[in-house]
Amino acid sequence: MYSAQVSHEEIDVLSPEPITLMPFSLALSRHGLKLNRVTTHTLQVNVGFLCNQTCRHCHLSAGPGRKENMELGIVNEVVSYARRSCFETIDITGGAPEMNPGIGALIEGVFPLAPRIMLRSNLSVLNDGKKDQLLKMLKAYRVVVVASFPSLNEFQSDSQRGDGIFQKSIDALRKLNAMGYGHDGSGLELNLVSNPTGAFVPPSQAEAEKRFRKILKEKWGVVFNNLFNFANTPLGRFRQWLVKSGNFTAYMEKLSASFNPCAVEGLMCRSLVSVAWDGYLYDCDFNLAGGLFMGGRKMHVSEMPGPPEPDSHIATGDHCYTCTAGAGFT
Repeated sequence: MYSAQVSHEEIDVLSPEPITLMPFSLALSRHGLKLNRVTTHTLQVNVGFLCNQTCRHCHLSAGPGRKENMELGIVNEVVSYARRSCFETIDITGGAPEMNPGIGALIEGVFPLAPRIMLRSNLSVLNDGKKDQLLKMLKAYRVVVVASFPSLNEFQSDSQRGDGIFQKSIDALRKLNAMGYGHDGSGLELNLVSNPTGAFVPPSQAEAEKRFRKILKEKWGVVFNNLFNFANTPLGRFRQWLVKSGNFTAYMEKLSASFNPCAVEGLMCRSLVSVAWDGYLYDCDFNLAGGLFMGGRKMHVSEMPGPPEPDSHIATGDHCYTCTAGAGFT
């Protein structure tokens, strides 16, 4: 079921303890559900696995040593695809997408083509002293910044993301605030994403947002617009850690036991198409990490005439339990 695109560091831990788990596809059918597309309005672009961090929870095993990076020719193919597809949102991710040399060309290319452009950031990379020009571009084009900020606890955050990353992230949030990001009425949207630091499902999103908003403001003077609280997907480096720590079986059972059929209707894969650094298409970034091509068929972005057709099939694996656990991952 797991055919993840793995790095050499993972090869010795790809066989976890035996696990008896109802396949996700069977869980759907037992509730009379099908996971098919509605109208696809979001294009997610993963520009590569290069990253300045080696986060324990990363489903892509992104890091400084990864060579997979979207080249300018593929950037141009993505822009052409966006032009012929009329997406409402372009969602740019990685790795650390800021480290891709073509990130400016991608943002400039898609800016006229969709009313909403998003950039997913780990924050620390924005605070390396080399991204001032990119920050100016983000502000000028009103790009929504979606920032990974897993914990208010410095020790927990650094244990997940690397030593010193917490303070670098706080400094980056302050820099974004100084530019106007996160302030009501500025038109510069700053959203945070929090992930558990271990083999846990996340707490209530509403309660977490209230706590983050209060503590970030009181301790560091930081403001933001929204917080999204998501479970970690058992792929890539996080799967490796689950296996090594003996938590894989319990975590998968916890996710499957929390399956919420009501969450299926709002899943992001139903209205999103993901293009990888090499131009191939997937139903979501998690399927990209798992090597499951869009609808189970390998297709390049240059071959796509437009958005995927409504009611078309979505490829699934047992990692899909992550997105349907509890309140879901939308």
